[in-house]
Amino acid sequence: MQNRSLHAFLEYLPAAVTALLSVITLILYVTVIPEQTLSGYLAICFIPLVPLALIFCNRKFSLGLPRYLIILICLHFVLAVDAGTVIGLYGQLPWWDLMLHGFFGFWGCAIFYYLYFRVEKQSPKPLHLVMFVLLTISLGAIWEMYEFVASFIFHSDMQCVEEALAQGISPLTDTMTDMMIAVVGAILFYAVPLIQKLFASKRKTHGDEDPS
Repeated sequence: MQNRSLHAFLEYLPAAVTALLSVITLILYVTVIPEQTLSGYLAICFIPLVPLALIFCNRKFSLGLPRYLIILICLHFVLAVDAGTVIGLYGQLPWWDLMLHGFFGFWGCAIFYYLYFRVEKQSPKPLHLVMFVLLTISLGAIWEMYEFVASFIFHSDMQCVEEALAQGISPLTDTMTDMMIAVVGAILFYAVPLIQKLFASKRKTHGDEDPS
């Protein structure tokens, strides 16, 4: 019973840490940021719900997502929304947006990888990479649509269209760059199991050739 309680505590710990960081972000938002918006407050309140829902679904439906992946997703949302959108690091650090889109591609591909191979008992193949990349792009497109709708509703600029135009950059170029960086992140993740499979095959081949 005690081990079960400890296991549940460790599983929900990323959600608790995310909530704590959101509280800290809220304090900074109110005391440091000169102009607050309704979308900013909603984003701060929304972030802790994401890992909570993810962990609940992972336990309820036995999705098999590893703990490290959930921690990475929590970290991404904190960096993207709390630090990037609310605190404003997107505007202060030009590379922040690209880094997080690559990060998103990495864990987005990881989710589809674990969900797929949990059902399909087979080894990773290069063809699977195409499927996972397309699914990751679809997930990224949903996020882009969310930013577009949220910007329209709250009269904000979550897609940084005005900022891109002020820098002489086409908003379309910015969006397509984000999508391509996400693809790079997905490829980087999937390269790991492919390389592991390659080395495992070589070890097996050498083992079969061993005369002893």
